[in-house]
Amino acid sequence: MTPTQNFPIGATVTLDQMSKNPYPIFQQMIAHEPVSWVPAFNMWLVTRRADVLELLRDAETFTMEPEGDQINPMEDTFGPMMLSLDGPPHKKIRDVFVEPYRPRHARKFYSGLITQTAAAIVGNIAKHLDQHDEIDLNQAFSDQLAVSIVVATLGFPVDDLSQFRDYYADFGAAIGNIKFDPTIRERGQRAFQTFRQLVLHEIDTLQQTANDSVLSQIVHDAKSQLTTEEIVSNVALTFFGGVETTAAMLSNTIWALLKHPDQLADIQSNGVLLPNAIEESLRWESPVQTAMRFPVRDVEIAGIPIRKGEKIYGMLSAANRDPGFFDQPDIFDIYRPNANKHLSFAYGPHFCFGAPLARLEATIALPMLFDRFPNLSLIAEKETPPAGHEFRATPTLIVRKK
Repeated sequence: MTPTQNFPIGATVTLDQMSKNPYPIFQQMIAHEPVSWVPAFNMWLVTRRADVLELLRDAETFTMEPEGDQINPMEDTFGPMMLSLDGPPHKKIRDVFVEPYRPRHARKFYSGLITQTAAAIVGNIAKHLDQHDEIDLNQAFSDQLAVSIVVATLGFPVDDLSQFRDYYADFGAAIGNIKFDPTIRERGQRAFQTFRQLVLHEIDTLQQTANDSVLSQIVHDAKSQLTTEEIVSNVALTFFGGVETTAAMLSNTIWALLKHPDQLADIQSNGVLLPNAIEESLRWESPVQTAMRFPVRDVEIAGIPIRKGEKIYGMLSAANRDPGFFDQPDIFDIYRPNANKHLSFAYGPHFCFGAPLARLEATIALPMLFDRFPNLSLIAEKETPPAGHEFRATPTLIVRKK
């Protein structure tokens, strides 16, 4: 149901604008229309950091579970899983999945894997650049590393990653399908059914012989009460999230640093600056732009009434550039003291449990790339800045050695 109030800024928003460069309109919304009905999305957009935080924090009022004919695209693709549930059902699943990804566990079990994998990838990039003038680091570095690590940590065979890339592409299209194109929706669901058979096969194998993989730890968790279907749906979510967020974070960070060579030079001379640079990149160009919620009762946000069950987008990317919290938010600054206060991994009960692994991949692999190729540069005529209204990343990242 369309609200009766007038929201002139929201009425001007287009999907194309939100994909290409949403930040000017975000600044207008934050200043004048922080809660706005946007016809292009057919939902509410919330942009101020404090209001987005409240959406993420208060899972009792703002739930992931839609009512009536509302659809959660992730649930539509994967079935019920962590990002479509709240309360005890959500906690039951999350408690099992979060353990293998805790920071100490990730460092202990996956640092060597990331180092070995990144070294091989950087070596392949070197071989390519010995024979060619340019390379797309989206494919050759970011996607390759993110897919390889999430597949390996889950415990799937890594001999052929092409099928996993296809799963990822079909899942991403379906989850970002806010207009519910039936062809895209069907393709995502079909990909999930194929992925489901792969997971079921691995579960059967692991029930006979355990190993150190994440999936094995989940299958053999003594306290777990998860059904097989709950494991399958949440492994699909873990796989997609592990690729989407990490690959975009890597490429967006490389792009940002190459656009700010003085700051990159500072990092190359003082590596301790890198972790904050990664956080600043996550703030400046959030890989995940939105967090969908549904109020369980009639509410008001910033004085605007919203009815029970209406769809709300908490705009993570807008919150990350709220000038009431971040000084000069549109400037990329690796020295920003509160860069790590971004909401790119969400907040509250649905905070991304894979964040420690994503950060570990970036802190290990990016220095290896920049040490091997200290003079990388973007090719101006082929530059494609980050884009996307739901998931935001560089469409390509074509570079050359100077």
